[in-house]
Amino acid sequence: MPKLNTFDVTIKTGERGPGAAPKWSINGFVVDFEQMKGSTAPGETFQGTASPGSFPHTLLIRGPESGAWDIEETRVTYYPSGEQPYTVRLGAVTLDDDADLNIWYERPQKVFDV
Repeated sequence: MPKLNTFDVTIKTGERGPGAAPKWSINGFVVDFEQMKGSTAPGETFQGTASPGSFPHTLLIRGPESGAWDIEETRVTYYPSGEQPYTVRLGAVTLDDDADLNIWYERPQKVFDV
């Protein structure tokens, strides 16, 4: 598991959104994004950047404190220490105060013919 220096996240909100900036969690510690742009209001797009500088055993986008958040799509670009950045795309999901979104996906292994 590589040390994660920084990650960027883009979240497209569907019909329901909290409107408030989301928080993220690494290894059980809840943190605010260092840089933010956009909104989580219905139909809007949120962009955030964070610099955990740690080994992510868990990395989550926290659900809203109340109500529901319909997410149409999430894109996360990871900047691991000593490696090239990579991006993952996640599909639709609904979050609430009991549901968080796992955004930690290690780089897929290289595929080759034998």
